[in-house]
Parts: sequence; structure tokens; C-alpha cells
Amino acid sequence: MLTRLIHASHHSLLTPLCSAIIALAASAPAHAELARPDHINDYTRTLDELVMIMGHNAFNHDGFLPNQRLTIEEQLGRGVRGFMLDIYKHNGELHVCHGSCNILASRVAPLERDLRTIHDFLTTHPTAIIAIHIESYIQRKDLEDFHSTHPELFQHAFDPTHKLWSRHKNWPDIGELMGADQRLLLIAQDSSLAGRIGGSSAHVMFDQDILVQNTYNIGDTIGQHDFSCSSRWDDIPLDTATGVNGWKRLFLMNHFHKVPELIHGDYDNHWEYIEAREMDRCKRMPNFIAVDSVERGDALEYVEHRNNGGVVAYEGNDAKQNVVCGFSSAVQRDWSMQDGERLGCENDEMRSLRLRGMKKGQRITLHDHPGGTRDDDFGILNIDRDIPWNSPLVLKDLDQTQYSDHFRYLYSGGNGLAGKVSHIKVEPSPVPHSESAAVLLRGNNGTQRISCTFGLTRSDFWNIKKESGCHNDDARSMNILSAKEGTIITVYDSPSGSEKDDYTVIRVKRDLDTVRTVPTFEGDSEDEYLVIDHHHVNGLDGKVSAVRVETP
Repeated sequence: MLTRLIHASHHSLLTPLCSAIIALAASAPAHAELARPDHINDYTRTLDELVMIMGHNAFNHDGFLPNQRLTIEEQLGRGVRGFMLDIYKHNGELHVCHGSCNILASRVAPLERDLRTIHDFLTTHPTAIIAIHIESYIQRKDLEDFHSTHPELFQHAFDPTHKLWSRHKNWPDIGELMGADQRLLLIAQDSSLAGRIGGSSAHVMFDQDILVQNTYNIGDTIGQHDFSCSSRWDDIPLDTATGVNGWKRLFLMNHFHKVPELIHGDYDNHWEYIEAREMDRCKRMPNFIAVDSVERGDALEYVEHRNNGGVVAYEGNDAKQNVVCGFSSAVQRDWSMQDGERLGCENDEMRSLRLRGMKKGQRITLHDHPGGTRDDDFGILNIDRDIPWNSPLVLKDLDQTQYSDHFRYLYSGGNGLAGKVSHIKVEPSPVPHSESAAVLLRGNNGTQRISCTFGLTRSDFWNIKKESGCHNDDARSMNILSAKEGTIITVYDSPSGSEKDDYTVIRVKRDLDTVRTVPTFEGDSEDEYLVIDHHHVNGLDGKVSAVRVETP
């Protein structure tokens, strides 16, 4: 993995290595399973509880030393919702350009073109909220004149002085912004631009009135990295709580180099660096994370997870060693990693998970088999109680069933799943007991490899000789992962289900939410969950050839 190479080199990057990494970065494929940093699962959250990826110099996507490789339209498509624009007056019109409007130095384009792209997106995406941070080299009259010519581009602008918000003690929530269609936040570095524009409802907010931000430079050039976090403004410390109207200050976390370079996106936007900067250095949740090369590294995945909660996978047990990847448990997904990296998740890497901000009822299933079938090791993570963001839990080992007050992790298999995950299924709202399954295993007491797995969601009969991926005359025990009360499982020696040979009937007495093991098919027993009734002829362990399931 490219980020592993960069991570290993850390601060001692040498020129030959830099050249090699840049070449690799230029050819590295984008994630086929795209992150959703724009996804929000709760519209009652206020604006100060939302995180956006912000494209630093978002307009500067070509020319010499571009900050981005994607156009603004492409950034919008990837879930970017914040855009830093440098505005100059060039040839009598307002343009975006970087440093100067010398066409050889940076992308020079009419401001109207990029604002129209954003306006059209807001018009066709009524749930989108977008922020524009303006670094201006113009006069207020220039903006007034531009507005008079293109008033429609400010149609969705947020107005903090509007009567709708006069009684608000904090920012509106996301649903309120949608309902009022005030979904475009205009923020300027120059106080002279602040206020309503042209007497309209379009309003520009002065950044020092509403937010805090850290100094922007994490290194003058490649190989230099300073991830400290000090305020950009001496008189507005990062822990300043409120701004105008008494509303909570937003936090803009600048996270980019002085000089843009493609490699910076892969290195600086690595999950661990962004997370450590937020948690350990800035010690404040960012509302905007401003980066170069927005699609590189893990920035998009990090914000998806930050907004909605989910899992972070690690290379070691107990959520230790390097981060493999992270993703939200609020976005429905079903993907294989064997044919390439997805959401930053590499095949056969993860061994443990950190759970954060997950919601009751969510489920994640991990498979060894790249097709997501249960004929190899798999684990099912069920969330039974909300896991607060600030109280994360750890699923310490993917090879062990684990229970807590907040989650159940049901593991089945004998070859091991840790370090072998090749398929992931995410279900934000699964049907209860839809994961119900009986797993036949080669050894007694629920041990050794999987012989076959059968769903317990409907009545059916299986001749194991005819089931692909199953092993006939092999199973000696069973794990029942989950089942409804009244479910009956019958295991036969006969492939036709004849009762003239050995068979064992297993009845579920009450709903099962924990793994129950049938250690052998050659004995009778009963407990509070199961009744096992064996009909003996000449032995059933190691001879199972059919299974019948009867659901209530």
C-alpha cells in the first residue's frame, strides 16, 4: 500500500524515494467503493456538529503546482462540501486564481463559472449544504457589482440575520437549513465584504466573527511535517467557544503544505495523521478540514466516519498498530476487497476494530470468502446499544466471539478471520434475526473449519452432497449464531432426510442472540435455550449428509 511506504519513511524522506513515491502516487487508482463524506444520518444536528471536507484552493486543479486534481464539479461528486476560493479582479471581471492571475502560474477562470457549478449542484441536490471560504483581493463594490449581474448565484445563501434565526441561541440544525433553503455559507477573510450584498438576502460572514482556525502550513515543502495546532489569530485562541450572536464558533482545521504536491495528499491525508491532529493536537472537532488533493489518502473516508460513526480497522489486535481503513456503519454497503482496495480497506489486513458513534440496530458482517459466502470463516457484529463517539469500544480480535452491553460479535470458523477479511457487508437497518444461521463444523465442540452454513430465516431442506462449498460426511458439531424461538433444525445421516438412519433434532426454546454450540450430534440434552434429541443407529458425527430447517 502506498501509504504504508510513506508511513515507513516518515520524516527521513530522501530524494530518490520521493521521486519513486510521486511516480506511484500519480498512477495509484482511486477507490472503486467511494466514501460518502456528505452523508448525514441525522438532520437534527446543528451546523456546528457537522464536518465538511474543504478543498484548499479548490479551483486550482491544473496549471503549475495545482492544489487539486479534481475540478469543482468532480469534487462535489466525491462529497466535498467546502471550497476555498481566491478571488481577484482580472481584466475588469472577477476571477479565481492563485497568487496572481498570470495564466502561466495557476488556473485562471471566471468566478461566475465556478459559482454557477456550485449553484446548479445546490439546486439539483436539495439536501446539500456547502460552504465557500473567500480569500479576497477585491473591493466590496466589486462583489456588489458581481451580485447585481448574477443574483441567481446567491439564491441559496445563508443569512444569519434572517428573522428565522432571531431566537436561535446556536446555529440552525441541518433540517432547518434545508427547509429555509439557506444552504450556502459564504465566509470571507476580509471584514469589508461582510454583511448583506446588494440589499438582498445574500449574506457574507466575516470568518473571525464565526470561527476559529489553526495556522495553515504543515511544512514548506516535501519531507517537512509539522502537525502542531496553534491559532492563526493571536486574539482568538482555538478554544474560544462562541462568536457573534453567542453561537458556537466553527473550527476550520487547515491541513496542507505551503507548496502543493501530489504526494502530500497521500501522506498528509492519511487517517492517523488527520485523527491525531484533531484529537491530540487541536483537541477540537473540526467543522471544516481543508486539504489539498481531496481524493488522495483517507480524508473523505475520515469525514464519512466522523459525521456518522462507524468502525476503524487495525492491522493488530486490540486496535493497535497501523490503521487499515475506516468507514461509516450508516451507509449500506456490500463489497469485496480481493480485486482491489475499497474505501482504503486492503484485502487480508484487518485484525481488530474500534467502534465509535455507532447506532443501535446496525450490523457489519466480515467474511474471509471474497464473495461474501459463509462457507469460510465469518463474523457478525450486531450493535445492541448506541456507542457514543466519545466512549469508543474495541472489538479486540476477529477470531473470538465477544459480548458487551453495547454489541455482540458472533464469530464462526476454524481457520481464522483476523488478517483474512476479504468481504464486508454493512447494514444500517437490518431485519432482526436476518443473520440467523447454523454453522456445521468439522470438529466436536464447535471447532475446526466450516463444513457448511445454513440460513435459519425460512424453512428449507438441503442435501449436502449437492451443495456447492459444503463438505459431505464431515461435520461433527454445530454453532447456532442466532435463531427465533420455535426454530427446528434436523441433521441427517441420510442425504434424502430419511429417518431410517441416524438423525438429530434441535429445537430452539427461546430467541437466541448469542452463539450456542451443539458439541456433538450423538447425544440428548436440554438447557434454557435448546432441546437436542438424538436418534441413534450407527453414529452421526462425521456423517452428516442433509439438514432440514423449520421456522416458526
